[in-house]
Amino acid sequence: MDAQLWHEHCVTEMPVEPPHLTVTQWNALTDGQRDDHVDRLSRWLANLFVATIEADAIYRKMTKTVQANAYSPPGAKRLPALSGMNYVGKSTMMMRWARERYLEWIADAEKDDDGHPIFRPASGCEADLYPIVWIDLRAAALIKDVVGEILDFFNLPSDGDTRHVSEAAISAIRRHRTRVVVIDDVHLLKTNWKGGRDVLDYVKHFNTRLGKLGVSLVLIGANLEGSDLATDPQIASRLRLDHLQPYPCERHDIDHMRRWQAIARQLENLVLPHLPRGKPEMLFTKLAQELHDRSQGYIGDVTELVTEATIEAIHDGSFRIQRKHLDRVELSKRAEDEYRDRKHPPKRAS
Repeated sequence: MDAQLWHEHCVTEMPVEPPHLTVTQWNALTDGQRDDHVDRLSRWLANLFVATIEADAIYRKMTKTVQANAYSPPGAKRLPALSGMNYVGKSTMMMRWARERYLEWIADAEKDDDGHPIFRPASGCEADLYPIVWIDLRAAALIKDVVGEILDFFNLPSDGDTRHVSEAAISAIRRHRTRVVVIDDVHLLKTNWKGGRDVLDYVKHFNTRLGKLGVSLVLIGANLEGSDLATDPQIASRLRLDHLQPYPCERHDIDHMRRWQAIARQLENLVLPHLPRGKPEMLFTKLAQELHDRSQGYIGDVTELVTEATIEAIHDGSFRIQRKHLDRVELSKRAEDEYRDRKHPPKRAS
């Protein structure tokens, strides 16, 4: 993703929620009108975001850390990071946080003729404003790969030795008044080889160089706890590591059940107005356990399950979500395999 794509992602308006239709209004539509309504509803549902207490706490902590870094004297800064299992929703959650910060920080900026934020460092001089840099690492990434991705974000060449491209990346960050550099998939940094120490040392060096500019480095990665990155003494002394995990829902744990039902209820409140035969408690009471069994507490999977079941319930004229609608939805291979294994655990060899 480069700066242009990131800007477009941030400023693109979210789909507008379509009107709530009664069964009578639905029946009065032509086939074409029904298709159009379902298409608009599908677009809106695809962008649903489930707000959780845990996500809100991480957002507030990230924002507070970035602010503290900006206010503190030049030097190595606190290093906020988010860890968690694969596919738990780390990147999705942090992209939302970064988008909110980007829109906040460009709100009062001057815009060029194409609507891009700019500033004027001197009379007669115009520069693009890029307060957020977001990069995604590739497998077995080395130092030059990291700085190369940053230069790619700015659409700048990444030719030359590591020191040259590193200085070019720092210069671009300073020139465009970047406040936060986000590195996603940081677990792909190649640290398990003879040059691994150099990679870790560069992370520390890069954080210090950014810190001298008042810029925060934010890391996102899978299972960072116990990794070379998190156990390096110098990095660990700066690291502020949060963990995102699937939501448990043990049948005999009241706290687990309440937290999960709160998520199911939030989804129910979003889709119920579009299901005129649906009743309160349709999901968060009657189907809460099934929703967890199918998704294993992964927010992305349960959101997909409910949104697709909503469309299924409209298509067959039920206009309320039942178990059969959940059964028609195919989730990720991870979710389907785990659901099958839990329902039919493999038999032990005798």
